[in-house]
Amino acid sequence: MQIPPPTPRQMYWNRVILNTFWMAFIVYLTSQLYVYLSMWGHRPELSDKPYLIRHIWIPDAILFALLLILEAVHKYKPLLSEFSIILGSHLCGIVFILNLSSEYHVKPLIMLLPLLVSMIYLRENYLRISSVICLIYIILLFLNTSITDYTLRIQNIIITLILAGTSLAGFGVIARGKDLMRSLENSLKSEQELRIQNIIMDRLSKIDPLTDLYNHKTFHEYMGWLIEHQQSNPFPMQLAVIDIDNFKKVNDQYGHWVGDIVLRQVAAVMLQHIDSDDFAARYGGEEFVIILTAKTLEDSKRIMENILMGIASLRISEMDNNSVTASIGMHEYNGGDSKSSIFQQADDSLYEAKKTGKNKIVIL
Repeated sequence: MQIPPPTPRQMYWNRVILNTFWMAFIVYLTSQLYVYLSMWGHRPELSDKPYLIRHIWIPDAILFALLLILEAVHKYKPLLSEFSIILGSHLCGIVFILNLSSEYHVKPLIMLLPLLVSMIYLRENYLRISSVICLIYIILLFLNTSITDYTLRIQNIIITLILAGTSLAGFGVIARGKDLMRSLENSLKSEQELRIQNIIMDRLSKIDPLTDLYNHKTFHEYMGWLIEHQQSNPFPMQLAVIDIDNFKKVNDQYGHWVGDIVLRQVAAVMLQHIDSDDFAARYGGEEFVIILTAKTLEDSKRIMENILMGIASLRISEMDNNSVTASIGMHEYNGGDSKSSIFQQADDSLYEAKKTGKNKIVIL
């Protein structure tokens, strides 16, 4: 199974931890040089060249090389970056411990480093491995401590309690972190579902379920917005009112379910011919409206003629391959029309088309 690439957040935290390693290395190197210079001449055994090479330059070179390897893995093998950082934290801790003098009895606390890194990644497997390594180190620590050195053994017990407490706290932090992540995921999922439901409800409130055109309410809202927008940015606009001829006879002869099929197919013809910036709605019953924008009256008339011919050419199998016709009334917005007046003018044009023969377009 292919391992998915790390997410940007994972890459971000890998970068943060690497930067922390670099800062710790710089602090460590600075403190080494400070101690070395402060001991110069006071403790000859700690200020000669062999000590400088063995206890400063070599360990620091190892740490520097290790950090460079982690940087290379982070850049060129991002899939392995997280694991390499965990492994690197153990190696850095071991180098620190081996290099520090036995006089520093708190140096075992350096093993907190891999435990903390594992906690940051919220990975129980990493924390288990780090805890086992700490346990092995504590066992070796007790084996190398003299039975008679009670002070040192008590210090080791305290250090053991600190490491064990940190490990247990780490498991608690990881469990709590995962619980919070699940809660966040559930919240995001609920929010997404709510948004989808709102979108669906919004669509249902605006769309006619039979024809998939906008409904009567949405037409009035959009028409009012367009007229208001005309005041600051005038543009050509025409309103067409379409009515299927003799639709009552279709319902009476073939049934209302066939009438619904006719309505859907007529709506499909309209959507097929209008542009993306036009607006089509079912006004009610067998009556439709189309708002045409950013076109001349001639271009809009041509579109309506194509719709008229498209409707007349429909062969509806449920009607024994017969067809229906429609009448269209159009009116062009003149700048002074209100929403009611522009609709009234288009509706009067439709009435004229019906009265003078049907299956035609009348423009007033």
